[in-house]
Amino acid sequence: MLRVLFFSAMLICPACHRGRMFRSRFTMNVRCPVCGIVFERGAGEFSGGMAINTVATSSVAVTGAALAFFTDMPVWLLIATLTLVSVVFAIWFYRYARALWAGILYLTGSIRED
Repeated sequence: MLRVLFFSAMLICPACHRGRMFRSRFTMNVRCPVCGIVFERGAGEFSGGMAINTVATSSVAVTGAALAFFTDMPVWLLIATLTLVSVVFAIWFYRYARALWAGILYLTGSIRED
């Protein structure tokens, strides 16, 4: 289980551990270029990756908001900083969230080698 999630987090196919899951920064391969497994079979399966990204980004924002209790930073600067950090983090984490969701789908049997 941890091995599959590790390879998914490294953006490598959870089934064969060799194929790349993404062909560009924001474009996920439909199939693994090595083993041919389909990463997302259903029309709405990408929503799990969006949920992972939302939870992770919210966690970053809440952690950053906790700084309000420990610093004398002006509120407007704190809000601007948290907004910028949250947007940048969400964009950066996009691929990893989608790949982790594909790994979870593989572990649950929703995607399998044909």
